[in-house]
Amino acid sequence: MLVALAMVSCSSEEDAPRCAADDAQRCLVNQQGCTPDAEGAAECVPCTSGTRANAEGLCARIPGTAQTHDFDEVVSEPGQELSGLCRSWTLDNDEELWVHAVELEQDEASHHSNWTFVPDTLYLGPDGTWPCAERDYHQLQAAVAGGVLYAQSTQAAREVQLFPEGAAVRIPPRSRIISDIHVLNATPETVRGHARLSIYTIPREDVTIVLTPFHIDYHALTIPPRATSRFVTTCDLASDFEAATERPFHIRLFYSLPHTHELGTRVFLQAIGGPRDGEMLVDVRGYNGEARGLLYEPPVDLAGITGLRFGCEFENPRAEEVGWGIGDQEMCEMLGFVESAAAFESRVAETTSMRMDGDVQEFSGECSNFVIPWEGR
Repeated sequence: MLVALAMVSCSSEEDAPRCAADDAQRCLVNQQGCTPDAEGAAECVPCTSGTRANAEGLCARIPGTAQTHDFDEVVSEPGQELSGLCRSWTLDNDEELWVHAVELEQDEASHHSNWTFVPDTLYLGPDGTWPCAERDYHQLQAAVAGGVLYAQSTQAAREVQLFPEGAAVRIPPRSRIISDIHVLNATPETVRGHARLSIYTIPREDVTIVLTPFHIDYHALTIPPRATSRFVTTCDLASDFEAATERPFHIRLFYSLPHTHELGTRVFLQAIGGPRDGEMLVDVRGYNGEARGLLYEPPVDLAGITGLRFGCEFENPRAEEVGWGIGDQEMCEMLGFVESAAAFESRVAETTSMRMDGDVQEFSGECSNFVIPWEGR
């Protein structure tokens, strides 16, 4: 069973032994600190509550003032998968909150969770766990009505979503945080656990950048049996962005989170057009159940690009085709935060072509964009 609340600590002291830069970066991919062992070899170690691995391989304190909520216990039987449930935390905040970091700790076998915030006049009812359909909760509608707070890496027991200095997500006064619940108990034992969410806020006067969410989803997955495959799309964002905002398309990338299940072997995001044409912004290899959220410090200025190329690769050893979904099915998604005048939701609903790239079957489809003006939120 994944255990988040009793993790091995790595040193955050300034005089602690340091790993080489390459070793520190290798550990940082999984949000882990790095420390030399007794023989001097680099060892990746999880950070403890309230800390986050940095580029030097140390577990540094998460900046900001923490507000924490422990959610109800969730029970799952061996091999059981739970979905269709939601949970809520009404903040009772009379003032706006500027969220600089989010920390999730869970030992409930959470496979994945998406966290939004909405006005507390929506999805009325007591806090705790409740059927999503009972209050007609829909994630995209909630994100448009309020905003996006955080998404969990697949099966990660602990994760920190941290932004560069001065960057934050604004939660308006009188808001409620909501997440879906997707538990997958792959153990032979009954799992009893809960989720603990902390938001770290900073004063308004320290905020220099208000962040905006984006989401890309290759929804039309049809992963062939006993094969290596790639699903890729190019999202041409400039024209849709300019039509929605009446401004040139310009974003800066601050944070990204890839999402696949166990058949995923790679997730990538690439700049298209402009001076960074072809540059890889994300290139994460393999699924490992660790925290894979990526902080860009400094943020990546994507001025001049016209869009983003996004894709996932899979290795399917099964005798049957795998589609998009929960359980033993797959997903190919990415959530991120940018500095931008608009949020965007991009999706591939239909695969339209296939070609062979060596031994890899490459599928592609048209990317449709839903662009939402976001400034002032």
